[in-house]
Amino acid sequence: MTQLRSKNGCPWDKKQTHQTLKPYLLEEAHETLDAIDSGNPNDLQEELGDLLLQVVFHAQLAKEKSKFNLQDVAKAIGDKLVRRHPHVFGKSSRRISDINRKWEELKRQEKPERQSALDGLPKSLPALLRAQRMHEKIRNLNSTADSRKFENEINQAWGNLRKKLKSVNVRKKDKERLAGEFLFAFTRLVQSKGLHAEMALRQASAKFEKSYRKIENLGPSKKPS
Repeated sequence: MTQLRSKNGCPWDKKQTHQTLKPYLLEEAHETLDAIDSGNPNDLQEELGDLLLQVVFHAQLAKEKSKFNLQDVAKAIGDKLVRRHPHVFGKSSRRISDINRKWEELKRQEKPERQSALDGLPKSLPALLRAQRMHEKIRNLNSTADSRKFENEINQAWGNLRKKLKSVNVRKKDKERLAGEFLFAFTRLVQSKGLHAEMALRQASAKFEKSYRKIENLGPSKKPS
């Protein structure tokens, strides 16, 4: 990467910045997810390399401005792993609930400028994933969630949504608000049961896509009625 960015290097690489590389970082992360889902180790190896390239690229840009280098990045994450795992490198409780709570507490200590448990949660995350992460962060700092209570909440939200969707007199933005409240309650319930809403939806979408592609390949005359 140093050579690619040098005077006689690649014109494209030389003109890149942290900002221009943002879409490639996002794309490579998604391609890595697809490789994991494919179950093909060769694909995963390749995509992890592409993802690593993005890390190396950003570190090189920072090095050129004397901010930090790749070694600094590696040392920082190594130190953080030790600091965030006192139950492994120290003598803290090894109970999962205590580990999660301690993790969030340590994050707050490391970043005192954050006033809320939700500070630092990327706004660019997919909405379903961000909702689940919000519930996770809050739960990790508080007592064990009451799944039965959440089930009642989602049933109530679902009832309100069905009622309003049938009404022609309810404004579209109000229906969207109710739909959003239902999805938010749903992610809260799913998270309380130790599941992951985003991954569950990915699996369901993949299953539907596979089934639909099979129907498409049957041709119009062979499609089931």
